Amino acid sequence: MSARAAVTTTPYGEVDAAALETLQSGYDTTRMLAAVSRLDAVRISLYDPQGLRDDLLRLHSIAHMLVNGAGLTVGSQDRSFVDLLSDVIDQIDQYVADLLVIRDVLQPLEALRPDGMECFDGR
Repeated sequence: MSARAAVTTTPYGEVDAAALETLQSGYDTTRMLAAVSRLDAVRISLYDPQGLRDDLLRLHSIAHMLVNGAGLTVGSQDRSFVDLLSDVIDQIDQYVADLLVIRDVLQPLEALRPDGMECFDGR
């Protein structure tokens, strides 16, 4: 049986005391505000009426015609299918990269979980 790490009781529950001390001496909480701004930019881009959603629907219509032999449902445009596809994949890659930056900002706080306690998300 191992000894439980020292915990500190806060208004938000118990946290690992050593991790709290480490974070207090070096974690910049303003990075979390920058993460909120990054998330806002992603959110705004996702809600663009002529953004990713419309591009995905257009890609589906074209792929449905190309792969399944369905009739034409969207008109052709200046960009080719593969160029549109590449642009959509690039946009998704950027969203993923932005979300991973946000995750990286939050990850150090995970150390606050005392040994043997459930994860913050209930796992």
